[in-house]
Amino acid sequence: MKRSLCFLRILVLSLLSTLSFAQTVEVKGKVTEEGKSEINGVNVLIKGTTRGTITNDRGEYSIQVQKGATLKFSSIGFIPKEVEVGNSTTIDVSLTPEESTLSEVVVTALGIKKEKKALGYSVTEVKGEELTQARTVNMANSLQGKVAGLNVANTATGPGGSSRIVIRGNGSISGNNQPLIVVDGTPINNDNLGSAGMWGGGDSGDGISSLNPDEVETISVLKGATASALYGSRASNGVILVTTKGGKANKGIGVELSSNYVAENLLLPTYKDYQYEYGMGNNGIKPTTVAEALTSNSWGAKLDGSNTINFDGKSRPYSAYKNNQTDFYRIGSTFTNSVALTGATESITYRLSMNDLNNKAIIPNSGLRRNNFALNVNANLGPKLSIVTNVKYILEKTTNRPRLSDSPGSATYAINAMPTSLPLSALKESQLNDDGSEKVWSDNIYIQNPYVAANNWRQEDKKGRIIGVVEPRFNFTDWLFLRGRLGFDNFNYRNLTITPYGTPFQPRGGMNVGNRNFTETNSELLLGINKKFGDRFGINALFGGNLMKQTYQNSSYGGSNFNIPYFYDISNIDPAARSSSENYIEKRINSVYGSAEFSYNGYLFVTATARNDWFSTLAKGNNSILYPSVGGSFVVSEAFKLPTAINYLKVRASWAQAGGDTDPYNLSLYYGLSGAHLGAPLAQINGDRVPNSNLQPLTSTTSEAGLETRLFNNKLGVDFALYTRKTTNDIVAATISNTSGYGSALFNVGEIANKGLELLLTYRLASAKDFSWDASFNMGYNKSEVVSLYGNLTTLQVDENRTRIAYIHQVVGLPYSQVKGFTYKKDASGNVVYDSQGYPLQGNLVNFGTGVAPTTLGFTNSFRYKGIGLSFLIDGKFGGVIYSGTNAYANRRGLLKSTLEGRETGIVGKGVNEKGEPNTVKVPAQQYYERLFNIADPFVYSADFLKLRQVIIDYTIPTRVFGKSPFKGASISLVGRNLAILMKKTPNIDPESTYNNSNAQGLELAGVPPTRTVGVNLNLKF
Repeated sequence: MKRSLCFLRILVLSLLSTLSFAQTVEVKGKVTEEGKSEINGVNVLIKGTTRGTITNDRGEYSIQVQKGATLKFSSIGFIPKEVEVGNSTTIDVSLTPEESTLSEVVVTALGIKKEKKALGYSVTEVKGEELTQARTVNMANSLQGKVAGLNVANTATGPGGSSRIVIRGNGSISGNNQPLIVVDGTPINNDNLGSAGMWGGGDSGDGISSLNPDEVETISVLKGATASALYGSRASNGVILVTTKGGKANKGIGVELSSNYVAENLLLPTYKDYQYEYGMGNNGIKPTTVAEALTSNSWGAKLDGSNTINFDGKSRPYSAYKNNQTDFYRIGSTFTNSVALTGATESITYRLSMNDLNNKAIIPNSGLRRNNFALNVNANLGPKLSIVTNVKYILEKTTNRPRLSDSPGSATYAINAMPTSLPLSALKESQLNDDGSEKVWSDNIYIQNPYVAANNWRQEDKKGRIIGVVEPRFNFTDWLFLRGRLGFDNFNYRNLTITPYGTPFQPRGGMNVGNRNFTETNSELLLGINKKFGDRFGINALFGGNLMKQTYQNSSYGGSNFNIPYFYDISNIDPAARSSSENYIEKRINSVYGSAEFSYNGYLFVTATARNDWFSTLAKGNNSILYPSVGGSFVVSEAFKLPTAINYLKVRASWAQAGGDTDPYNLSLYYGLSGAHLGAPLAQINGDRVPNSNLQPLTSTTSEAGLETRLFNNKLGVDFALYTRKTTNDIVAATISNTSGYGSALFNVGEIANKGLELLLTYRLASAKDFSWDASFNMGYNKSEVVSLYGNLTTLQVDENRTRIAYIHQVVGLPYSQVKGFTYKKDASGNVVYDSQGYPLQGNLVNFGTGVAPTTLGFTNSFRYKGIGLSFLIDGKFGGVIYSGTNAYANRRGLLKSTLEGRETGIVGKGVNEKGEPNTVKVPAQQYYERLFNIADPFVYSADFLKLRQVIIDYTIPTRVFGKSPFKGASISLVGRNLAILMKKTPNIDPESTYNNSNAQGLELAGVPPTRTVGVNLNLKF
């Protein structure tokens, strides 16, 4: 009987199983991101069961499911979607990116990933793909207009030049104001290896310009001292955290290929404010002899097309030549190719990438070649031990970096100075004399023929760099870990410059070779805790220490006067004119730090940090400082039920202190040998600055309050912040009397205040199955003030333009970096005062405004229809001023349209003479405008601008096109950058045309012309 019942049960279960199987079907499909490519690793679960699968690398899945059941598709960062299984056996699903900030994770200080909702300060994250779409040679420039409160100045120094990055205003009068750059947890040197100044020079790039954007996963901008407090003194100006890409699990080895080509040409191809009615010459007369033709002035006669002698003795038409810029500068190009190999084993993931960048600048014979290699290995050596290793090698070779400002050998200065009627072809035809020396073409021997400057002057530099980090981690439990980190940054830089034999101002030429070796090591040990106590309480804490050591080894040799013409070797330098130098610099900072974040119920977070630094550059007793910070965030929408229009609401506040030290060897005098006398060595005091053994660390105190919200079904996002920042005990190099034997002395006296606001708005204007439209707007405003300098000192000069009538000062009571210049002398009624000869008199030095724009903004629109995308970025800066040395010299030489007035009749200046009577004296136009060169007013302009910074049109090729081929994905895009200046107030020049990235901003002279770039990107994955 029992056997019969057992048999019956088996039979019934078999029938039911057969019936069930008859209702089961195999469903296949593909999961994609809304309007974009496929998504791998998506969980596909049968609702109400634990049965499911995941999508493969092509976004494909396959699952056995009953008709009428519901499939649930979910993936981190996307809104889950449910689909009921009907008669169709193919179900393709499009997932929408999750807009909620609740689940967003960002990289913070020390490389720790945290939920954004827990942060009491502002952090902005930029995805790596935003740097590679419309790329720049220096990837820092790709951040322009994308982060509220981040002011990126793109210096006019060519493709290999540096950038100036400032977060929430300048905090030091004469110290470093740029943020700390951290790559995969390792701080890197971002020093400018060479820059232009009053007397010329060239920009030799910075640290961030060497990085490869194809390797970047994300960039986190830690804006305030609260965000960067754990980095101590070096992060008082904020931190740029660069996290590079790691390995991914693939079937076999995954390969990613990308190729980018962009061409660049002049954004401002002609001088629209130059005059083309009068030609080369002086006093209204065109040249009749070679001697008269040796001029850079355009004060000659009216252009009539007749033949006129030129500097080389040849006759050419006395006509206007408007295309000298476009005829000299070539179409530049940058060709970038990258390949990355990714893969994994059971315990290791890895990524190896190689990149080649080949740039040809718009100046002939100028360019940059950069190769980047990177290896990322993440190894799990057991259930508790793992090691991450990141190694990067960078090799850069640059040829003929542009010379800037008043530098001899500057092709840009020569092009700016060419007379209206001198064709560029004349300079191309007549470059050298019969003996190979340069043929003089003007009355200024320091202005070279641009072709000689490009072809005969020589500059080469080479930099090899290694950035590495080894990071072992041991997990004692799932909430307690110990992490070590050894970071390493080393570069070797060699620079060669040669002034050719036969140059008019230095007939026998000269050379210099400089070598620089820099090494920084950071050894860190950190204990971390991340534990929940029940359902409501949690703690996320860390305690650690760091030992930092830097060494600089610099040497140089060179001299002037080659003995044998055109043989450029140090052995050919006149022994009496040779020189050499060598120095060694060392710096250390020892630190301990800790952080504790307390959370309650997932909506209330309080974080406190503290770090103590000990500096080798300051005297014992004054070399230690503690930096505390505290911050909190409250997610209101999680704690209370709010109106349905409010999807998310968070308020935050924080307070922090950071600081900084000084350069090595500023505490006492140091000496150097300077030859010998009768066989005995001679020594001298090195440097022109009085040291100060009592220097203390400067202190930067910041506070911040902010609000984040998402409204109307997550369509509108708002992130708003208010902040204050005050630097006290700033280390200032105050000018002292030269009779002391020194030029300046160091004091702890400076005080700088900054306050401002930041706003980020995002809005999804359309969201349909095949179409989306997203817009964002960011704005930052910073009000700075120099509160005090030294003693009764109210103004401090920090830079000067070559014209010697405009300067940069730090002025007590005014914003940072004041453009100061000589103005017109005026009487009590505001009338311009003229001397007895009818020329305007030079008045006092006055402040024209700050050279640092207080307001920055960026506006982005992104459209996507199926696989096609269009986006554009408009950015701008407002509130700054710039003094143009280019226009001052052009006015002096008779090149500007403003110099047309009075050419035939003379000029009677409007105003009064020194007796207070109306001025009636007529003076020749040339002499009047040459005298006007001594007054800055006409050449100080508002630096406000709006630019169409970038446009991207991209197309993602559907995977189905590839069928069973090895390709997993492909995309192509057309890109443009700096396509148009929509608004500016600076004639002939770019309002961003500063020639260095120093603290002195607001001066311009003969920078490399701005360019627009247009190109194409191709990306392949297989």
